[in-house]
Amino acid sequence: MENGINTIAVFGDSILKGIVTGTESGQMYDIAKGDSLTLASQALGFELLNFSAFGNIVIKGQRTLERQLSRGLQADAVIIESGGNDCDRDWIAMSKDPGASRDNRVPYSDFMRILDQMVQTVRSHKMTPILTTMPPLVYDRWFNTLCINANPDVILDVLGHDKMNLYRIHEYYSLGILHYAHTHDVQLVDLRRELLTLPDYPEYMCLDGIHPNEKGYAFIASIWQKELPLLKKEF
Repeated sequence: MENGINTIAVFGDSILKGIVTGTESGQMYDIAKGDSLTLASQALGFELLNFSAFGNIVIKGQRTLERQLSRGLQADAVIIESGGNDCDRDWIAMSKDPGASRDNRVPYSDFMRILDQMVQTVRSHKMTPILTTMPPLVYDRWFNTLCINANPDVILDVLGHDKMNLYRIHEYYSLGILHYAHTHDVQLVDLRRELLTLPDYPEYMCLDGIHPNEKGYAFIASIWQKELPLLKKEF
């Protein structure tokens, strides 16, 4: 690209891996035919090194980053994407054991601390960090998905009998990423804002309520195609 960002490494979760649900393969989870960053790389011509993984939390993302750096990773920019799994809870464990922890998988303060460490690590290796917000939940669908394997009564009790709290805690982590980017001079691609402009946003999401569908990934690809050329290479 004209901004000098020609190689991008990515450390994210299933969203940037391109996971979809309810596909023709019959699997509960599958990989989209065209994930958003692959589509964007084909359109813009940058090299994509995607280390995203299904189920990733920021702790695992940090470990993967350190491992790849030890192997000599070099890139112009690094996209860091996390939060959806970090703000989730172990609903199945709580359904089986009333005494199980009700905490988020990664508490908010730990999430922000590790996110900062990843950003600083990327910069220390003379690469440009890029953050991204999370696509918003379709919270009623996500609640129904959780109830497949967990006790609905337990979930509702933890949520204060308000399903919308699934959306609120997810949004809280995403807003934390947004605030951090603004206060630490880190460039950010605000996927969440762009997706919320869609009047029929749920049509871009899988029935599980948390993963974009093929149409959704194509739209996210268009966001990358618009925003990535506008970013500045720091080093």
